[in-house]
Amino acid sequence: MDDVTRGQAVVVRTATGESLAKRAVSGVEPGHDFPIVWVCREEEWQSAEAERREPDAVPWPAEDVTPVERVNA
Repeated sequence: MDDVTRGQAVVVRTATGESLAKRAVSGVEPGHDFPIVWVCREEEWQSAEAERREPDAVPWPAEDVTPVERVNA
């Protein structure tokens, strides 16, 4: 499992195998049955930053969260 940090762009895999772009609101944390990462939509992350509040986020199974490598051009 890759390390995930708060604010990092990530791709999450859904139960149907679809890949979705999200933003990590936390690193990997223990869940009730398995490790999780709290994630939100990019738009929510930007709004929360502008409004100086915590983003509305959902827990995602950590094994289905992959950090996105950003390459500076």
